[in-house]
Amino acid sequence: MSINNQYLKKHHDTWVYNRRVPKALQSSYQGKSHITKSLGTCSIRQARLHRDKINGEIAGLLQRTYSSERIEFKIYLEELRPYAGALKDKECSLDYDDVLPRNPIAKAAYRQEVYGNVDHQFTITIKESLNSLLSHKANMSHDTSSKIKNSLNRFLIYLSIDDIPLKELNKRQVVEYIQHLGCEFAHGTIVAHLSRLRSIWTHAYQMGEIMIKTSPFCDHDLSQYRGQGSKPKQLFSKTQLQHILNECPASVRDLARLGLFTGARLSELCTADVEIIEDIKCLVIRKGKTESAVRIIPVPPQVDDIQLPLNLDTKAAGRVFSRFKVSEITEDSTRSFHSLRNHFITASERASLNEFDVAHVVGHKTGTTMSFGHYARHDVKRLAKTVNKTADQIEIEWLL
Repeated sequence: MSINNQYLKKHHDTWVYNRRVPKALQSSYQGKSHITKSLGTCSIRQARLHRDKINGEIAGLLQRTYSSERIEFKIYLEELRPYAGALKDKECSLDYDDVLPRNPIAKAAYRQEVYGNVDHQFTITIKESLNSLLSHKANMSHDTSSKIKNSLNRFLIYLSIDDIPLKELNKRQVVEYIQHLGCEFAHGTIVAHLSRLRSIWTHAYQMGEIMIKTSPFCDHDLSQYRGQGSKPKQLFSKTQLQHILNECPASVRDLARLGLFTGARLSELCTADVEIIEDIKCLVIRKGKTESAVRIIPVPPQVDDIQLPLNLDTKAAGRVFSRFKVSEITEDSTRSFHSLRNHFITASERASLNEFDVAHVVGHKTGTTMSFGHYARHDVKRLAKTVNKTADQIEIEWLL
């Protein structure tokens, strides 16, 4: 096809814009491989105008994604690739000036493509690595991707730049950034921001874009920001717990009952599936806070009437329960939905149950070896006995 008609295809009598999604924008197009859009015209002249407008919009997105120098560098790389073989061939008359202009960015692109020299300042940027990470982690939740983007935006705003090559980042910048965060945030929040930024660096290393494995976001002394730490969750009183089960808003009442009688976390219950395993009805938790959170939980008779799965929005459900708790139960922050999990574990202990069985039910780490920690699978009937005995103990302790 003529270069004048690049990205244009004719479908019946109508021109269509068709272009492969640039790698940098793959996360914005939710995994689609091509941008396809009917231009609504049979005129090639009008189609070209529409095409140029769309190209301009995409160029603008790319411009906001990477630094201008990185964009220019990648353009030179694309221009070079068809000629790379000839340029490497000493017998070929083709040389540098036949392909690229004489400027530092073009020279860096030439050295990288022809000689494999990546010792230059136009290497992968932190934004580019983020977009690559998001495009490769298709199963990443929207909440997680939003948090990573937020952490990067906050870091770049602190540096007062739009983007930066990963190779230009240094430990001193991150140390000063941590001090900046420490004026506003607690230890846990600082750790979370550093962890997300570290994941961007790690992805670039795993993709072979940078050669240094250890990032400047690693190995920082954060002890001065630790403070007193968070207070452990406390149990509700007998009266409070009964009030929750009887008066909790209808939209989250079953959620609260399940939290008490299974010991599962709120986010796990909202997204858990249900399966019949060896004739036992079980909650199936496929994703959670840790690797150990992936598990099955037999459903005890006390909550067998609940229609499963719940399929609730985690944040919305959490807000409903929290507002009810504060307005009608207690404003004490040590008592929350997570306290229901404490009730379950406390009842298990008081019923003298095996600690490892209880750990499997609530999703705590048990095995310390690869054999037990990774490959071992618990007996569902034994888990059912553990859950049922705990549920009976809960009734004895707080509900009768």
